[in-house]
Amino acid sequence: MDWLSTVRNAGREAGQRVLKKHLRLGVTGLSGAGKTALITSLVHQLTRPDSAKQLSLWPVARHERLLGAQILPAQDATKPRFPFEQNLQQILAGQWPESTTGYSQLSLLVRVQQAHSWLEHFAPFQELQIDLIDYPGEWLLDLPMLQLSFAQWSAQSWQRFAQPPYQALSDVFVGELQQICQQGLSELTLAQAVQRYTEFLQQLRQAHSLILQPGRLLQPGHLQGTPLLNLLPLPPWFGEQFPQWQARLTEQFALYQQQVIQPFYREHFAKLDRQIVLVDALSVLNHGYQSLLELQQALLCIQQHFHYGPQGFWQRLFAPRIDKVALVASKADQLTPEQHRNLSLFLQQLLQQSQAQQKFAGCESLVLVAASVICSVQGQVQTGGGVMPCLQGKSKATGGMLTLFPGEVPISMPSAAVFAHHQFNFPELLPLGQQCDAMRFDQLLQFLIGDRFT
Repeated sequence: MDWLSTVRNAGREAGQRVLKKHLRLGVTGLSGAGKTALITSLVHQLTRPDSAKQLSLWPVARHERLLGAQILPAQDATKPRFPFEQNLQQILAGQWPESTTGYSQLSLLVRVQQAHSWLEHFAPFQELQIDLIDYPGEWLLDLPMLQLSFAQWSAQSWQRFAQPPYQALSDVFVGELQQICQQGLSELTLAQAVQRYTEFLQQLRQAHSLILQPGRLLQPGHLQGTPLLNLLPLPPWFGEQFPQWQARLTEQFALYQQQVIQPFYREHFAKLDRQIVLVDALSVLNHGYQSLLELQQALLCIQQHFHYGPQGFWQRLFAPRIDKVALVASKADQLTPEQHRNLSLFLQQLLQQSQAQQKFAGCESLVLVAASVICSVQGQVQTGGGVMPCLQGKSKATGGMLTLFPGEVPISMPSAAVFAHHQFNFPELLPLGQQCDAMRFDQLLQFLIGDRFT
């Protein structure tokens, strides 16, 4: 019976958590940060036959204790399985996996030899089950809405829409929304307003805005076509002019909080043990000052909804906390090696406030510059000024091979004036194909799960 299986699984999981044999690893990142590629590569590095060679700086691999890992059968057949094999096939074919459109999960069993031979009399090896989940980054951006009223959310949204990069788009949308509202509130006009707002969000995304709420309008998942998605922020000055719209959307906002955001948070984030915060800082630098501010604001607001702190016996069983968080700058393979330190310093400043809060809570953090899939080959060229480092890779825009001189990464947050006079240009690359090697995943694994293999 389904309920009996659920109880058994919950009991087994609780026992494993107490014995530190079960770990929920959350990968947090906005849309486009590379969550799907990271999960795919992480599973591949652990399950590939030459995993010990690829993870040589991870002590259990270096000391030849790593026996490997296997993907576990799904314990809940009602939940979608993370499409690891399909994603890996695309990477090996020189393409990125399809964008995530819904929730999926995967569990791994990692097996390591005992550190001391006398322990083998009790158990020949140590095992750790790691649960991984994937979801659209758009859904993550809804978490800050939990702390707001409809009026507060509307005011914040329209303040953001008024910023110079989006002002022209916003002015057009306001005019169209006013015409719809003047026709009176009905199911038809509400649907028209939501459809036009969804198109407006898509335009903002093309203009490189990062805070796009509600995220389910862009990636509805199983809620496609449901009344729960009849939601948009009203301009604050619409409240008195269209009181029926204000009242209806206030109700819709509360329903969205209760029936969409809260269940998503409870099911996927409330019980995390460890966390990877994945940040695509290079793309944001390409897109300008406003995108950089939105990234910093979004990551800070999102992380306020996670429980950080040390885990004792009772916490592991009843109230899990995140006791380790890896802050990872992705796509480091798009930089020449001497710029990796700059990227690390830049990420530290970008997340300075978040790190301070995690430290105060007693959570250990690591800043790491990494790449889920190495898409470039390092080289040098002789110029009139001497030897310059360069990269070769396949352009995502054209598919052709490029020789790249990516330039320097700032070590601190650039001001608006810097962006006004300087255009960052870190090109997007495609996988080279035939391989799926990662950069610094051995360091990442040692930080996240090294303490589980004593």
